[in-house]
Amino acid sequence: IQQRQFNKASNSTYCIFMVNKPYAITCSVVAFYIPFLLMVLAYHRIYYPQQHPQEPRQHPQQHPQEPRQHPPDQHSTHRMKTETKAAKTLCIIMGCFCLCWAPFFVTNIVDPFINYTVPGKLWTAFLWLGYINSGLNPFLYAFLNKAFRRAFLIILCCGDERYRRPSILGQTVPCSTTTINGSTHVLR
Repeated sequence: IQQRQFNKASNSTYCIFMVNKPYAITCSVVAFYIPFLLMVLAYHRIYYPQQHPQEPRQHPQQHPQEPRQHPPDQHSTHRMKTETKAAKTLCIIMGCFCLCWAPFFVTNIVDPFINYTVPGKLWTAFLWLGYINSGLNPFLYAFLNKAFRRAFLIILCCGDERYRRPSILGQTVPCSTTTINGSTHVLR
């Protein structure tokens, strides 16, 4: 501990955040491993729904060898595409979260058990990798979701009209804004 606190290059000491074993385990389990497990379970339930094949109902005059087959309608096809895209989006976002934060939280648990021998620069790199995840999220959502991408462009481009959806009502009434108690309101 003394060696880690003393910076030989600048001949000064600096503060090291070191945790004991119970705290490292508790903190990591609550902040990462439980949310990770819940995300995996949720992803599993979304992406691999339990299938319960139902026997098609047959009328007495219908032969059992000839089950009725209905072609998929547009609604179910569109719904399937939407659900598949949502599952892929969830997988990518969850994967980035896990890849970015896992090194830090594994190190957080391991370090107290190996007598705090993980190098400080590795700690810093793993911590910044986790922080990078927060910076990646807006771009991941913008890349993977059309509605989020449009809103993101509107915000970044200061409300540029070319990124707004066309109104189904046609021409809109000109509006102005006013500020009340620090929040902006649109007046039509």
